[in-house]
Amino acid sequence: MSSPADPFLPLLAEASGHLQAGRRQQAESIYRDLLARAPEHPVATHFLGVCLVQSGRAQEGLAALARSMHALGAQARFRHNYALMLAQAGDPTGAERELEAAIALDPRNAASHGYLGIVRQQAGRLEAASAAYEAGLAVAPADPFLAANYGSCLLARGEIERAIDWLRRAIEAAPHNPVAHNNLGSALNAAGDVRGAIAAYRKAAEVEPRYAPAWFNLGLGLRALGDESGAIEALRRAIEVGPDFAPAWQAFADAFAKSRFVAWSAQAAADLTRVLQHPAIDPGPLAEAAASLLALDPAIAPLMREVPAGARLQAAAQPMLLALIENALVPDPAFEAFLRALRASLLAAWRNGAAPPAAVDLACALAQQCFLNEYVWPESAAEAADVARLADAARAAPGVLEIALLGAYRPLAAIPGLARPVGAGEPFRRLWRRQVEEPAEERGLRDAIEALTLIDDATSRAVQRQYEENPYPRWHRVPASLATPFPLRRALRELVPHADPARLRVPDAPEVLIAGCGTGYQSAITALRNPGARILAVDLSRASLAYAVRRARELGLAQVRFAQADILKLGALADRFDFIECAGVLHHLRDPVAGGKVLVGLLRPGGVMKLALYSERARQGVVAARALIARHGLGADLEGVRAARQLVLAQPAGSPVRALALGHDFYSASGARDLVLHVQEHRFTAAQLGDFLRALGLELLGFEFGDPSVPAAYRQRFPDDPAATSLANWGRFEDEHPEAFSGMYQFWAARAA
Repeated sequence: MSSPADPFLPLLAEASGHLQAGRRQQAESIYRDLLARAPEHPVATHFLGVCLVQSGRAQEGLAALARSMHALGAQARFRHNYALMLAQAGDPTGAERELEAAIALDPRNAASHGYLGIVRQQAGRLEAASAAYEAGLAVAPADPFLAANYGSCLLARGEIERAIDWLRRAIEAAPHNPVAHNNLGSALNAAGDVRGAIAAYRKAAEVEPRYAPAWFNLGLGLRALGDESGAIEALRRAIEVGPDFAPAWQAFADAFAKSRFVAWSAQAAADLTRVLQHPAIDPGPLAEAAASLLALDPAIAPLMREVPAGARLQAAAQPMLLALIENALVPDPAFEAFLRALRASLLAAWRNGAAPPAAVDLACALAQQCFLNEYVWPESAAEAADVARLADAARAAPGVLEIALLGAYRPLAAIPGLARPVGAGEPFRRLWRRQVEEPAEERGLRDAIEALTLIDDATSRAVQRQYEENPYPRWHRVPASLATPFPLRRALRELVPHADPARLRVPDAPEVLIAGCGTGYQSAITALRNPGARILAVDLSRASLAYAVRRARELGLAQVRFAQADILKLGALADRFDFIECAGVLHHLRDPVAGGKVLVGLLRPGGVMKLALYSERARQGVVAARALIARHGLGADLEGVRAARQLVLAQPAGSPVRALALGHDFYSASGARDLVLHVQEHRFTAAQLGDFLRALGLELLGFEFGDPSVPAAYRQRFPDDPAATSLANWGRFEDEHPEAFSGMYQFWAARAA
């Protein structure tokens, strides 16, 4: 242990200077030289550990730090250092333990209190984090670091006005903190002051031009004000300065989502290709914009008018087209027709031995597209005959082109005797992963899924069969904008600001039930947004649950427990929940009210529910399509779904049935079956929704919309209802705007007072 007489003090001071300046290699060299002469020197061992962790060698560094603590553990500053390195190495539990030990040794160390707050806040334990910040502020009331982080924590807890106050205090004391300015912008935005938020974001970017979150939030704010070009420029700046900041990429993608191009732009094509290929982005909302630009591409537009054969297929292997069809469905009949013709042309080229050099990449992308749409495209008798020969060739002498092209017509996992060819490139590796390895993993998971209840209700069993055959929805990426912490308490304060916070007692680490989780998309979002939550996600279908389990494991969502259950029988469950989410499920039960009552019985006092039910008005096109399909006697198998889609596409332009082809669900087999061939469906009017809520003893807290223009239009129409909870008014509004609830009545509710 070093002391005033320690002969190594000059070396330690020199190494410390290097370490503080970021010259870790020089610091490490000095620490190792010192330890070669004094192997047990605890301070050198300690700071060598710090150096190693900061250099990315966490395991070796933490081992050194742990050794040093035998001699230094009674000193708060060394406990504090050890905690920071544990946090950096991804061990928040250990970091919290060491920070608590440091505070026990030195209760007046404000920095330890502050970092303890950060560790707890990152774990989603906001009340405990607040307590740590408050303890630090009691010691150092003017500390801007503590004030800024306390303000951030209050914002996450939904205490918006207090957050604004503390963040302004922090900025007054330290005006060059970009994070504080950025968080102040978010708090002002949550309070409804969009222009004030934009000013704060601009200040954050001015203070630190390379701070990506400020540009990201500025882009969102400008988009909210209708400044689309300014938004795109701000978001482009965000991804330039923060290429690893995934939310900015998603927002950049979303900024293009409503665009429909009227002229070719090489810059836009480059931007869209980058976004479509980004692994953290959900490209679905971008698909129509990308397709509209491709239709203007000088290389692609001629092919869309007349798909060529043979060598001229080479021109179709354009990077943006390949990226688009590998990753997203395009809800456009004309684009679908182009892709179908492209697939048939490529198959004919293979049959004639005229496949171009780019055929493999094109076949891989088409196979990805067809797997995404679950082979919902029809095929001719000639194609079917060629596919039979193709399957024989793929089994006899597996080549990359043959297997990829076969995967554009049939799911590879269902074809016995296929072997992965040697030497395949990255596009084929991605295809094999999605079509063969992932389904195999899901088959291995099915039997291990826990069963909580019997499924013996006739309607429930029919619905179960549908989703065993067609798990829905198939999803591949969570949008980065939905994958960052946004705790339930804060969400409630922003979505239903008029609700009494004292009445809605949702804790920082809520117990959550996702009733009817399907393939796990909403479960994943809820888990990512509430990292401290414990989640039970149930569904009827083991195929859907296996998909959900696999995706949750890939995302590292260990806090989600998946189980098979029928909502109608969940009343026997001993657990009680702070939050219950049941979106798009109750209207598929034999008796939606009976299912709703079961869920209400599982709700803790002060808990909240998020429900979603079909609107009678918004689904008139679906009702007409179901009647049309019934008249033709179509089944719900793949051939029936294909035929049903062709019936819809054959209807006159402008008809309610033909309008179904504008929706994303129409472009996959599971989506189309869920849309127009579901075995059970109830629909509600606004008045019937009121009856439903009263039968369950629930009070409407408010509707949730993806499009902010809908609630804005409602408040303009009914200014005497600022909470926007009058179902009588909403009924009149829906009469005037029949598409207002095309995405279902999505609403928040709590037990009636």
